[in-house]
Amino acid sequence: MHKKVEQALHQDFDRWTQLVDRAAHAENEVEREKPALAATELQMKWTRTAAEDWQTLHDHWYEGIDRMRASV
Repeated sequence: MHKKVEQALHQDFDRWTQLVDRAAHAENEVEREKPALAATELQMKWTRTAAEDWQTLHDHWYEGIDRMRASV
């Protein structure tokens, strides 16, 4: 993968995690909708262009969440 593309992937993935977190902690459906839609758009973009790389980041992120939940 080209270095600039990889950098963009990581930046978008970081943004995706922020959007998912914001949607998960929203007070209501109205506040949840915008970040959820934006996260979905980012995910769709990368699953079309670099699905395997996106999935690897996604899997590592979920593993980290599972470890945090297990330690609580």
